[in-house]
Amino acid sequence: MKTWNVRVHLMTGSVHLGQVGEESEELARCAALSKFGIPEDEDTEPSRRGIRVDDDFDVSAA
Repeated sequence: MKTWNVRVHLMTGSVHLGQVGEESEELARCAALSKFGIPEDEDTEPSRRGIRVDDDFDVSAA
């Protein structure tokens, strides 16, 4: 199990959201969406930190 940093890339810059633990980068991306994803029907607060439907994000080994 590895620890992965999760960052979302916004027009104003990149924001570190936190970390997830997974075996591979692909699984870490899935875990990041599960942990930090904001469902479209719950996206009512613009200042809420997380990964929105159209956001670009990445995971990198911690």
